Amino acid sequence: MKLYVIFDYKDKYPALSGRALTDALIRECLGREDLVIKRNDKGKPFIAGPDSADCCISVSHSEGTFALLVSDRNVGLDIQYHRDVKADRIAARCFPEEEAAYVADDPEGSRFFTLWTRKEAYSKYTGLGMEQIMKKEPVPDNCEVRFTDLRLEDGCYCSICSEHAEEKGGQKPDEIQISYRK
Repeated sequence: MKLYVIFDYKDKYPALSGRALTDALIRECLGREDLVIKRNDKGKPFIAGPDSADCCISVSHSEGTFALLVSDRNVGLDIQYHRDVKADRIAARCFPEEEAAYVADDPEGSRFFTLWTRKEAYSKYTGLGMEQIMKKEPVPDNCEVRFTDLRLEDGCYCSICSEHAEEKGGQKPDEIQISYRK
């Protein structure tokens, strides 16, 4: 897996916004201006055409940071900067009771952001989006998916959800190469 992180990404293409900006950033990270990027009915981007074989992607952005995850298997990615939120209220509305209680016991809020990024990464992995989060489903804890939690920089939570996979081509299945850019 390769994780591309671009800080201050809005400064790179000031004339672009929304999907056009996301697509430009994906093409830049992959060094391919000719990539055809499409989206499923929930908005999850994917690379179409002959370049799509063995290439799954997931994107996320928070504040001025953009992240793109590229893998040979299905993945989901979310990043969130720590900020002032009513974590206990959001958790009570969107998390199952046990997870909401776990969040309520953490006045600093790191538990909330760790769970939230996991939930969003999983919803991107499944392709169901926010609909899945709002159903109050717990973060899965099974052998079908694996979560990797990172901090991209101080205060920036990152969660990756991926299929379990065996070693392939000498690369360990959980090995993540990270490329930082400005």
